[in-house]
Amino acid sequence: ETTEKELAIAMTPDKSPDEHYRPGDTVTYDVRVTDSTGDPVEAEVTLAMVDLAVLTLADRPGPDMVGYFWRERGLGVSTASGLTLSGDRVNEEIAEEVKGLGGGGGAEEFGPVRKRFPDLAYWNAALQTDADGRATVSVELPDNLTTWRMSGWGVTADTLVGQADVDIISTKDLLVRPVAPRFFVVGDEAELAAVVHNNTAHALEVDVTFEAEGLQIRKSASQRISVPAEDKVKVMWRVTVEDMEEVTLRFGARTTGLSDAVEITLPVYRYSTPEVVATAGQFRNDGQRLEAVALPPSYDPSQGELSVHIDPSLAAGMVDGLDYLEHYPYECTEQTVSRFLPNVVTYRAFKELGLERPDLEARLPDLVNLGLQRLYNQQHYDGGWGWWVQDKSRPYLTAYSLLGLVEAERAGFAVDEGVTERAVHFLEDSLVRPRDLEQHWKANQQAFILYVLAEAGEGDLARTETLFQARDALDTFGKAYLAMAFGLLEPEESDRVDTLLSDITGDATLSATGAHWEEEHVDYYAMNTDTRSTSIVLAALARLDPDNGLAPNVVRWLMVARKGGAHPGAWETTQETAWAIIGLTDWMVATGELEGAYDWHVIVNGELLGEGSVDSENVDQTTKLQIEVAQLLSEEANRVVIERWAPEGEDKGTGRLYYSMYLRYFKPVEEVTALNRGIIVSRKYTRGDCDPEEERCPAIDQAQVGDAIRVKLTIIAPNDLHYVVVEDPFPAGAEGVDQSLKTTSVADEEPELMRTDRYDPWGGWGWWWFSHTELRDEKAVLFATYLPRGTYEYTYLIRASLPGEFRAIPTHAYEMYFPEVFGRSDGGVFTITDSD
Repeated sequence: ETTEKELAIAMTPDKSPDEHYRPGDTVTYDVRVTDSTGDPVEAEVTLAMVDLAVLTLADRPGPDMVGYFWRERGLGVSTASGLTLSGDRVNEEIAEEVKGLGGGGGAEEFGPVRKRFPDLAYWNAALQTDADGRATVSVELPDNLTTWRMSGWGVTADTLVGQADVDIISTKDLLVRPVAPRFFVVGDEAELAAVVHNNTAHALEVDVTFEAEGLQIRKSASQRISVPAEDKVKVMWRVTVEDMEEVTLRFGARTTGLSDAVEITLPVYRYSTPEVVATAGQFRNDGQRLEAVALPPSYDPSQGELSVHIDPSLAAGMVDGLDYLEHYPYECTEQTVSRFLPNVVTYRAFKELGLERPDLEARLPDLVNLGLQRLYNQQHYDGGWGWWVQDKSRPYLTAYSLLGLVEAERAGFAVDEGVTERAVHFLEDSLVRPRDLEQHWKANQQAFILYVLAEAGEGDLARTETLFQARDALDTFGKAYLAMAFGLLEPEESDRVDTLLSDITGDATLSATGAHWEEEHVDYYAMNTDTRSTSIVLAALARLDPDNGLAPNVVRWLMVARKGGAHPGAWETTQETAWAIIGLTDWMVATGELEGAYDWHVIVNGELLGEGSVDSENVDQTTKLQIEVAQLLSEEANRVVIERWAPEGEDKGTGRLYYSMYLRYFKPVEEVTALNRGIIVSRKYTRGDCDPEEERCPAIDQAQVGDAIRVKLTIIAPNDLHYVVVEDPFPAGAEGVDQSLKTTSVADEEPELMRTDRYDPWGGWGWWWFSHTELRDEKAVLFATYLPRGTYEYTYLIRASLPGEFRAIPTHAYEMYFPEVFGRSDGGVFTITDSD
């Protein structure tokens, strides 16, 4: 019997249950907590106010409090690590949702425009009641028209517990509900709609208006309709999507004394992936540089641009890389660490150099705490981490995660000691015997583990010395790790460090753009590339031999090696970018490169594109210039002149100027065809009610609203692949069918993966091939840590939801850390008709 252990929690809003609220109203709750006898008690109460529509999608996470604390249980001892959910993290998510749905004005004649639609309206991790068991909270309602559920969980000092819910409704007498997709693709033609609800007892004559930025509207934007009492009417518009980064839609409805208006902002994707060519250079002295930029014979003149970035210092040059890591779209273990590790290293460096970065300082706590919580949650019981939580633990990823924890703690963040200790024990158990060090990847892994253990204060000098004797098995980056391990374990002894650095520098490749290293072997387990190796070597030189004459040339090569792609200014992969930033930061600390005084300008085809002056106030700031492709010469090369000279009154300028140029252009849509660069991918749409085991299912390119559509992806790996990502974009008028949601029909089938060739090394355990899948607003994504050579089919369902003609962007498969290995399918147009 647990009754006497239960708390009664009452959360009473300031309106009666039959009264409704409106968006923007402030709701005041009287919170009262009593024990089983009805006496008030002091308690700590956690409150969360959530859109009930979200709670209908899945069961509430977490156990019933009374059952959890006071259920009958057998004798036993167990240990586990729970995920601590911080209030800061939740509040950041609220802020991001609010920020993401912002927009401009418009539709003011319809009254306040609703555009703030968070799922979570309020969160209070620790509300304390007084001696009478009372507390009061007030919540300003967002713009959602929905049922809001306030949930409370309470506990006292003597572990009396309880929980309760209370609902309120936020609505309007006249409201407009947009019917739109979650995204668009340039060139889509869609039928958007507004459903106008009349919640009054009288019929209404309503003026309905649709405004859009980034869309062409085919018919009158304003219409007058009659809406019966307690009824609704749909109004539709045919639109064409223009080439924009995003579109803003505003729907308004108005009648005498009543109005409503809604604004939503949707992302716009391009049918074709941009082609990017890049070049870069630097000035050590005053002078002029000419770069020739030629457009390809065939390109789309309506989209694309030439960007020129001017970086007065390494501090400025790393900003784009940090931004790329922070906003990388996936959250595997490696990217979770890469998102915060370079930031904390850079933050500590800026502090040491006396450089103020208030923007980074403001973002860092949330960035690091989110990363730490995610790492805690993804750590396995053996203390290790895999690429994804479903993967087996891998020593390299575990060492990288531990390095992130160590650097976060050095930057002043609280780190769970138990998590760190378990990681250390896993890595110590992962060290291999000397006879196993002949394989390059095992030797490299051993070097990284020993280096990270040394960083964590748990170094093993004996095993480090043993690896030194077998150093011929190490690749260049492995020798750099080993040198840094000795630098930590034997700071006063330099013989081994000198030997390793001599081996490393002797293998450097010199070119007109600087010095770098080219590895003889590809270490897939380490996610390693030549750029990554060069970055790790720079870190070793900066820490152990900052006066080495080769180091400035390594810096120059890395700054030139920055790529374009979707993230100009970053390197090609998250691992390259993370280690490049760490290496450059170490060099910046070792040399104090934060000085600059000069003037500069950029001229394109004789016209000034931009100019500026560098001094101590802006030496850490990047200037970004841009000119549209349509403004460039197409028949001859474009002349881009970058010039630097001494500031007025000085004989010569001081400091360095780094520049990078990125030409981004798009192929015409008709030229975007299937492509094989190491992976073969194809996609087929069929009717969802056609069973391929019972009958032949022909390909389709159209469906009706409400129809289920089966998507079959065929992936052929001619060779074994590592860290594979498959991205399959949806047509914008369709949505993925998520079987994990309670609202999904039981008739909808689960996604299925099968291997179709004869050889199956896993004996039928095909679900191991793809260790993680995601169903996003705009695409399905598959991840495979290791994909053995063979042919695979993955099938899943999407459902047609909006009429129109939609561009189906090609499926794209690639190795995440070796993106030159990739493939794409054909694209096409998918038509969805109204079912009415």
